[in-house]
Amino acid sequence: MLQDIINEIITRELLPEPVTQWSELKGGTMSMLGVLGTSEMPKRYVVKTNPRELVINETWFLRLYDGIDLLPSVRYVDPEFRYFVYDFIPGDTRYERGKKTALMHELTRQVINRYVHPEPGDHYEHVESRANMEESISYASSVIGANLTPEDHELVAYIVQTQVERIANEDKYVLHGDFGVHNFLFSEGKLSGVIDPIPAIGRKRYDLLYAFCSSPDELTMPVLIQAIREAETIEETDRRELIGDMLVALYSRLSTCLRYHPKDFTAYFQSWSYWTLLWKNL
Repeated sequence: MLQDIINEIITRELLPEPVTQWSELKGGTMSMLGVLGTSEMPKRYVVKTNPRELVINETWFLRLYDGIDLLPSVRYVDPEFRYFVYDFIPGDTRYERGKKTALMHELTRQVINRYVHPEPGDHYEHVESRANMEESISYASSVIGANLTPEDHELVAYIVQTQVERIANEDKYVLHGDFGVHNFLFSEGKLSGVIDPIPAIGRKRYDLLYAFCSSPDELTMPVLIQAIREAETIEETDRRELIGDMLVALYSRLSTCLRYHPKDFTAYFQSWSYWTLLWKNL
């Protein structure tokens, strides 16, 4: 299928510059990726296939935020939404741990602070609705199991129940939705791109905490406070609300860690102990 699509792109001359060569990249669960270019510039464009709805959603998001330099620039969208083509961004997803403050600063400055409010007709998932939050922690609980105490599980359920109404009344934005280090590109140690959005609607803080928790390094209050103050205009952050939000985000990340990166669990568990102690000392 990818071969046929690339042949179509080349023969129909769908791109601003002629393409003479290509190679396949590692794709996702449902996507296929190819990099296209010329002998002088072998990595000029990326073609990405996906189910129709995913192509529609991703290209809509990228065009909505077309002015954000870290996001791919869309060059062509198939009229039937089988695939789309965007400019190649140099870099890879190898994040050098220990640079969380710098990473969060760039993500906040270049992406999160550029987020816009949704339009009335936007149908994207509200990731922090009561139903979604309850479903998320229920799933996380089933994965984490005895790796945390019953009191830990009860604490997260309590936080969700007591904070969901407050969250419902806070400003909402169109979010990337999968805003973690696995979707951040780095070149020469610096952030060079953000790829693979799954558009959603929620608070800026949702994407910020998702990014913050997506690697186990430097998950401390001072680092988080600095990022929050850069992203939110409120004069003073409510410490209890912030710690509660952080515990919910970290709880979800613990389940992801156990499924996909179990070697990181010890580091995440240390952070869990740190944040639960902060909660107890409120």
